[in-house]
Amino acid sequence: MSQFNCQFWCKPHNKASVTCVDCGDFVFDNIAFLCKLCSERQHLKHQDHELVPLKEYIKMSKSLTKSAIEEKKVQESCKSILLVDDCETLCVKDVKALAESLHMTHDLPVNVLSIFGNTGDGKSHTLNHVFFAGQEVFATSSSQKPGTIGMWVAYDPSSNTLVIDTEGLLGVSSNLNRRTRLLLKILALSDVALYRTRAERLHNDMFVFLKDASNVYCEHFSSELEGVLEKHSIDVPVSKLGPKVVVIHETQFTDTLDSSNEMVLTDDQKSLGSMSNSRPSLHRAEEEITSRFLALGEYPKAYSKIRYIGVKSGKQPTDFDMIREAVLEEVGSSSIRNSKSLAVIMETLQVLNSKFSNSISPRPLSTFSDQFFRCPTLCLTCGDQCKLSVSHDGKHAPSSTYCRYQHLHKNRVYICGKCYHNGDRSEVMSKSYEDSDSLWSGYAKMAWSGYVIECDKCGVIYRSRQYWYGNKPPELDSVRTEIVHVWPGEESRPDNTGRYILDQIYSVSETIGQYSAGPTQTVTDWINDQIAPPYWVPNHLITNCWSCKKDFIPLAQKHHCRACGNGFCSDCSCQSKPVPWRGWGYDAVRVCAKCFASTDEELTEEYLAADITAWKVSECIKTAASVVKSVVEVPASMVTDSVRPDYWVPDVDIIECYQCKSPITQDKHHCRGCGQGFCSDCTSSKRQVPDRGWTYPVRVCDTCSLTL
Repeated sequence: MSQFNCQFWCKPHNKASVTCVDCGDFVFDNIAFLCKLCSERQHLKHQDHELVPLKEYIKMSKSLTKSAIEEKKVQESCKSILLVDDCETLCVKDVKALAESLHMTHDLPVNVLSIFGNTGDGKSHTLNHVFFAGQEVFATSSSQKPGTIGMWVAYDPSSNTLVIDTEGLLGVSSNLNRRTRLLLKILALSDVALYRTRAERLHNDMFVFLKDASNVYCEHFSSELEGVLEKHSIDVPVSKLGPKVVVIHETQFTDTLDSSNEMVLTDDQKSLGSMSNSRPSLHRAEEEITSRFLALGEYPKAYSKIRYIGVKSGKQPTDFDMIREAVLEEVGSSSIRNSKSLAVIMETLQVLNSKFSNSISPRPLSTFSDQFFRCPTLCLTCGDQCKLSVSHDGKHAPSSTYCRYQHLHKNRVYICGKCYHNGDRSEVMSKSYEDSDSLWSGYAKMAWSGYVIECDKCGVIYRSRQYWYGNKPPELDSVRTEIVHVWPGEESRPDNTGRYILDQIYSVSETIGQYSAGPTQTVTDWINDQIAPPYWVPNHLITNCWSCKKDFIPLAQKHHCRACGNGFCSDCSCQSKPVPWRGWGYDAVRVCAKCFASTDEELTEEYLAADITAWKVSECIKTAASVVKSVVEVPASMVTDSVRPDYWVPDVDIIECYQCKSPITQDKHHCRGCGQGFCSDCTSSKRQVPDRGWTYPVRVCDTCSLTL
């Protein structure tokens, strides 16, 4: 019986007399053999060890059953295989190959357990001791390099559990985001998820990881899992699809959360209502974990249960007996989820891996986020953030070149098409006439060829009525439309069209008032007769209404029926209808009551077509003149305020001149540069203000005239 010689200081000279399960070289069934002298010497410091006389041990060893020996051989034959590598690639061809590698049948229902935690916290070591009696089924590392990369699996036949080992968090990786996504897939696949942490206090990264994983599970994974379970006719409520979470917290000197079993309900827990009712017997540890999750904003709804296991090891080795008992209790419990076959597990992993396998940026989130030092200003239209530093000088710079148009901010601009194709950028806008034209020549051109778009470098690039017909909008060939960002505190895009037109109307009105006292009715009638259609009765022959015979008083307006050509008063010619046979087209025009009642066939047979081109032109001129007259007759304050640019001070707020401080009661003038109100003497200069949209000389104050 040489195997029973002393294994300590005197070995192998003396025969062993006692055995100890707590010390020794673990040579034979984890039992150390000591002689009497060595035992006394060894156990002076270890008096708490359990000693068994050698004779009793021999009797106990003979009573070992055959099943226990077989179970030990099976555990020693367990091994782990790489199922998914760090690039999220499946390393096993199909479920049969996986079952053969794990020495199990593919249709056997099993539980799935995985472990998570930071790198170096002993995840693989924990799995080896909880499920495989300390055998190194999952590789551990004594160096700085991680022992586990990717997703490794092993099968424990004693608990009928598929055990998954994962790569640790906070470790160095070529793509941290991809590693995190793989961990979330594994969590969704698990029935029980262990979170192993070795720290004096629970760190915030555990709560953040579990909370974020819960949100991802509910939003992206739950529908995929439901589809797989429904395909295999597995009836599991949606609320019970999520895994159980077991937090294994090991400390060295600090008391664990479950050191006291007092029942403590916090105010937050009492206010949760339904959650409090579903967890009426939470102990102090679970309550503390719940409050920590609530401090982050929400409780993780994806998990069917969260359990805490605390181990205070001190300087002694980790006590895995309590951990093993609690973990196997959760694995063996079927109150939450039933076991699934290896085929269902493999198909679930394939579904998740195929759907969520797109390329992902390897750039991790920085500890010192860019948001800490970046300018917080947001674009008013699209919400894009300025990419410059806080309190930067000059204009804001968007992080994106694209923006969204909003009519409120008028953030659409025109860019000269010629300049753009030449690699330059020049903003342009529509004008009534060219900068080089005078007032009257400009309006004459505008009446003939419409408004213009003029570039400072290329000149006139567009006229709205350049051709008789077929004129294209400027966006097709002449200009390029851009949507620009609008930042708080900056002026909106200049839109001075209303004020510009009002200035020109005032100018025309003043010119007419200076040089004309108004044409007489005789001259007006003569001019109308010269351009009237041939079938119209001349104005000088019309003395009364053709219908009601009412005499026309001097300066009374006479109306011609476009069908018969006779003269009528307003009441007898208030109807309108198309008269195409007279050349008036198919738009309704003024006719008398008799012609209005007649049919088109009767009028066509009676009246012939005539040349009415000259009269159409005169009607356009009269319409424009009437519009000018109606605008001028509107109260000036109402018109002025309606077209006031955004940066102008309202007239009601201008009490005194902004420069000389003299009171102003009338003739208030705005500087086109700064927008303040001035008297006439302080705004005698004219300059171009292109930044404000004034591309021609306009009124400015004396201060702005020196800087422009």
